[in-house]
Amino acid sequence: MSKIQKLIEEHEKLRSKGINLIASENYLSVNVKNALATDLAGRYHTSWYGGSKFAQEIIRKTEALARKLFKAKYAIVTAVSGNICDLAAIFAFTKPNDKVAMLPFSLGGYPLGVHKFNRRRVNIPVNKKSLEIDVNTTVKMIKKERVKLTILGSSFIPFPHPVKKISVAIKKFSFPTHYVYDGSHIMGLIACGEFQNPLAEGAEVLFGSTHKTLYGPQGGIVLTNSRKHYELLNEYLAMDLNEGIGLIDNPHTNRIAALGIAMEEMLKDKVYGKRVIKNARTLAQALDESGVPVKFKERGYTNSHQILLDLIPKKAEKLCHTLEKVGIFIDIGGRLGTAEITHRGMDSKAIKKLAKSISKVYHK
Repeated sequence: MSKIQKLIEEHEKLRSKGINLIASENYLSVNVKNALATDLAGRYHTSWYGGSKFAQEIIRKTEALARKLFKAKYAIVTAVSGNICDLAAIFAFTKPNDKVAMLPFSLGGYPLGVHKFNRRRVNIPVNKKSLEIDVNTTVKMIKKERVKLTILGSSFIPFPHPVKKISVAIKKFSFPTHYVYDGSHIMGLIACGEFQNPLAEGAEVLFGSTHKTLYGPQGGIVLTNSRKHYELLNEYLAMDLNEGIGLIDNPHTNRIAALGIAMEEMLKDKVYGKRVIKNARTLAQALDESGVPVKFKERGYTNSHQILLDLIPKKAEKLCHTLEKVGIFIDIGGRLGTAEITHRGMDSKAIKKLAKSISKVYHK
């Protein structure tokens, strides 16, 4: 047997027997997995090559599904990751030496090295304990620093961001500035109408990963209601043989087909988002009551799929590795997510049993 195939089988065995609470992952349905393994995986999608007409139609249909699911006028599904979406926004809306405002790394901001692309990063002011954005200070900072692009969104996002308040304020600025939302973690909740609607609240563009609460394969998606912004971003995300290739040459059409199938499934299961959040609150409360410290009890623990444990980094990392030994997977940041277990069908009764198992490990 192939050594790689053996490792794949070991991985499948490990994951099939474990319970995944990693907030940035999800379970792929059989039909989504099957799409990834089709002949599309080795094919191109442009008219330069014969035999590509169905690949092109798959992209068009998937973009139409994205527009329907997210109630947006324009959608781009060619980005191969959420990171590429971030880069497309930076290249489309800024120039070298421009300033880009994001949440700080230490408080959940995406660790994108904007300096590597000759941009300057400035941190959005965030309360360390509550993780809430200081709106007034943020607006003043954007104005003072003449920030050209503000990217809201966080890896630690139990509660919505103040998108509308910041949007209203920066629209009054006399200099050009853009405002976008990286919804990587909560794209599936946004699709189900259960978190916040960044485009309706003033964000010019919504983008993010497709494999977290949105239960598609790994990849990226861009949504906007602006034709101008769509065209600007598409310059970097389309395979343009006339003007020159930007960030994408091959968008992996098998991935896009798999994403389309996942979105078809989500359109039929719009209560998925409600179940994810209900399960997150149930798990958080059960953990808290069993003596596992959980943040934000006073705020109902969470409004998303994420639960943040109230542990110092060393203890969080130790808990992660100890839980892994018994087949429960979290990350070393002390962050738990209920997207995958909800997608797999876990209910409140099972969630409470799971909390007891975690509590036993935590209390040794």
